[in-house]
Order: sequence, then structure tokens, then C-alpha cells
Amino acid sequence: MSDVLSEHHDYLTLNGRAALYAAAIAQVLRPGDVVADLGCGFGVLGLQCLRAGAARVYGVDSSDALPIARETMARAGLDQSYECIASSSFACTLPGPVDLVICDHVGWFGFDYHIIPMLEDARQRLLRPGGQVMPRRIALHAAGISGDGCAALVDRWGQPPVPPEFAWLREYEVNTKHPFEASADDLCTAPAVLGDIDLTHDSPPHLAFTASLTATRAAIFRGIAGWFACELAEGIWMSNSPLGPEPLGRNQVFLAAREPFAVQAGEEIGLTLRFSKQGDMIAWTFAPPGERPRQKLSTFNALPLGAAELRRGAGC
Repeated sequence: MSDVLSEHHDYLTLNGRAALYAAAIAQVLRPGDVVADLGCGFGVLGLQCLRAGAARVYGVDSSDALPIARETMARAGLDQSYECIASSSFACTLPGPVDLVICDHVGWFGFDYHIIPMLEDARQRLLRPGGQVMPRRIALHAAGISGDGCAALVDRWGQPPVPPEFAWLREYEVNTKHPFEASADDLCTAPAVLGDIDLTHDSPPHLAFTASLTATRAAIFRGIAGWFACELAEGIWMSNSPLGPEPLGRNQVFLAAREPFAVQAGEEIGLTLRFSKQGDMIAWTFAPPGERPRQKLSTFNALPLGAAELRRGAGC
């Protein structure tokens, strides 16, 4: 229970999150609307919808957080308006279609916490014609990153007191998606917008984006920091950008280079990002300046498989 409490306390206290959702709900929700709160956790988004005039909210969750939501609503006298449904959102059935589907499964990189398939399924099965989803769009951003913090993440298996026999695990580490709290000082390229994901329409099974990152200073390029800008409702954006004036407090994602390389101001680093819409498999390729070879990495290569199995596999 302590992990559930800590995790959801962090969600509830993210800087500005509640105010942004409140503004978006006020724009979209009409008095008397019925809402599906997917992956509801402690039920805070559904609670905000009830406060804004929703007639009924279905809180759907399969985790240990759901009993907290149920007890909270009962203590607040809202249990006749907020119904908890213990289920995956993909398996749940509701008494009827809803007017609004709301969800905060926005990962460190926006797409990497199953939000694309969750909202796609909900639009097809749970939402009435003309209903709305929140959030509605995710813009993906990235910048090259340098510094000791991200270096320590991928190089720790080669550092004492770890026995040298485990140094080979660095290959797993460089192919892993890492949460990372980046600062503006960590970035060594200008930020680039990779592209948008429209959550109001279906997405293909795999998505791909390319960008060119321009070095802003001489540095050792160690990978990228990736973050999101998420449009909750028209003109209302939530972002975990390390460059924002009021940081949300949600980590960015760090995707490493296998071998860090030196860059000079003005040089271009090519980036290709590919991922499944489920968000569980991510592949990325760096094209260093000059004639240096490309570096291809994938979270598939961080699966706990033997070398033979990894050689047979493929990324996104």
C-alpha cells in the first residue's frame, strides 16, 4: 500500500496539473454529462468532473488504487455519482455510452504509457457519437543531452564495486528507456518537434518520426531527452518540458547513445524514432556528424533474453 500511496501522492501534487485539467474540463464538459475516467487511480480526474457538473462518472482501474477511489467517494458522499469498475479499460463494459473519456496515462515521452490504444478502444466502444476524449493530442519533443547524470545511468555496470563479470549488462542499459529529470543545462542541442499524435483518430500499429538536432555548444552527445506537450482541450497544454517556465515535475525520458560522441556547435545529429502504438517497444537511431557510423538501439534489446534470441529478434 505504501507504494500506491506514494505514487498517487506524486500524481496529485504535480505542479499545475490539477489546474490545467480543471480548465480543460470546464471548457469541454457540459452539465449532466456522463464520463469514463480510465485508469482512474484514486479518482481525482473523475472528482474534478463531478465538481464541474458531470451527472455520473465511471472510474475504471485494475490496480490496488481503486479501493482508495471507492472509499474516497463514499466518504465524500459521491458514491451515488461515481461508480468504480474493477477492470482493464479494454475489458470493461458500461451501462451506456459516455459523453467524455478522460485519462492521464501520459508517459514520460507522452505515448509510452498505453494512452494511444486506450483512447482508441474507448472511442470505438465507450464514447457516444460526437463525444470527446481528453487529452486530444500529444506533441513529441526531443533534444540532445550531455552531462554526468545520464552517463552514470548507462555506465554503472562497469563501475566498482560491481564485479567486472557484469560489465556486459551495459548493452541492456543503453537499450533501456530511462526516466530522467533533465535540466536546460543538460541539453546540448536545440529542441526539435518530432511530430504530433492525434488521439481523436486511430493511429497505425507503428509510428515513426525523424528530426535533425543542431548542437548548440561543444559537448559529448550521450543520447536524447524526450518529452511531451499534451493538449488536454483546445489551447490548454500540459508539458514536462525541461525548458518550461513552470515545470510539471514529471520526468522526461532518456534514450542513450550506445557510444557517446563529441559534437561541435552547429553540427547536425540525425534522429529516427519508431515505436509501437502500445508504447512498449521503442527503437531509435542516431546519425552522428561526419562519417561516423549510425547507432541503432531498441528496447527490444533490453529484454532479458540470451544473445542468440536477441540476434533473432527485431525492433519496432
